[in-house]
Amino acid sequence: MQDSITKALLFVIALSTSIIAVELIPVNMVNKGKLLCAEKYSEPPYKYSSKAREKLMSIVGEENNISGYCESL
Repeated sequence: MQDSITKALLFVIALSTSIIAVELIPVNMVNKGKLLCAEKYSEPPYKYSSKAREKLMSIVGEENNISGYCESL
């Protein structure tokens, strides 16, 4: 009896941890986008690195406007 209760509780803990981790993915993407937008606006346009621009494009998407995305945040 004790063994089955322990297994059930471990299953619930593992399941809840997985759900919390999956729910935090969109929050992480928004925060990463905010940091990249802050980097974009803190540097002059000629110094803005292409790696940061590529990362921002991967978050925003190819067909969307980076400036519009950054202004909406």
